[in-house]
Amino acid sequence: MPDPADQVAELLSVPLEQLLTALGRGIGEAQAALDRHSIEIQQLIDSDPVLGQYGLQASWYQIPSTELDLKIAVAVEQPAAPAQNVALPAPDLGLGRALPRLWAQPINARYVNQFAYDVQASSSVRLTVVPVPPPASVTTARPTHAADDVLATVRDRLITFEQTVRGRVSVNFNPASRSWFVLQTEQDGLTTVLLKLLRIDDETLSIIREEPVDA
Repeated sequence: MPDPADQVAELLSVPLEQLLTALGRGIGEAQAALDRHSIEIQQLIDSDPVLGQYGLQASWYQIPSTELDLKIAVAVEQPAAPAQNVALPAPDLGLGRALPRLWAQPINARYVNQFAYDVQASSSVRLTVVPVPPPASVTTARPTHAADDVLATVRDRLITFEQTVRGRVSVNFNPASRSWFVLQTEQDGLTTVLLKLLRIDDETLSIIREEPVDA
């Protein structure tokens, strides 16, 4: 019957590179969630008949840096023969030979009590993750087509009266989604009424979204 202590160690122990990768992935997913929220807000602004006329930009939030200080128990695994090392190969790094692999075991109260581990023998891993600028900033991305090209593409989709386009037409480019928003609005007293909303792909000038479709 398997020893419960061995099962706990096997479940919690991971190669050090996998532990660091998982930590980095968690930080990246948190930042991506913030970015998606900002993109959604920007799209709401661009598709709003009032806000879309003022060129407003959504706020962007960034995790400036993340510092992690881990207390771990480290074990060294020597590379096995190739036939025995298929499931989880040791890193090669292009040196022509497999290198030893470090296994990390996070230290907590349960681990210390389970294995009578001396905390003084633990190792420290300090990891700092900082953002770097992208190759090209999203906010400075230039559109493939001009606003006049977009307007000419969708002119027959706008609402007209006696062959004249009704109300006011605004054309806004969203660099984050690489798309154009065409808004046709009309004033009814102090109220701005949305007559037509079109979202156009910047690359192909195809209509991605149209509201209302049957107007």
